[in-house]
Amino acid sequence: MARRSQSEPGSTRSSGRRRATGPQKYVPPFRGSHYRLLAVVLGVILLGFVVLAYESITLAPLLMVSGYCVGIPIILIWRGRFPWAGSANDRGSRRP
Repeated sequence: MARRSQSEPGSTRSSGRRRATGPQKYVPPFRGSHYRLLAVVLGVILLGFVVLAYESITLAPLLMVSGYCVGIPIILIWRGRFPWAGSANDRGSRRP
């Protein structure tokens, strides 16, 4: 079979060229709000261990499981914005 060197006009195949873009600014995946939430979750987990030292077999596991199984996944999944409150940058960029 012969290989075509050029695509037909109107086809959706890309020509293999990439757009020349400048270096993009690195955006860290976590923001300050993520680290504040992480501090709260770690505090809950630590509180669970402290309560466990006082032999509470009901409250301690609830605190630790809620920290490990609820708090940490929420931090990893959360995008960093609450749907009901935009950040200051969002408010400043809106124009009527």
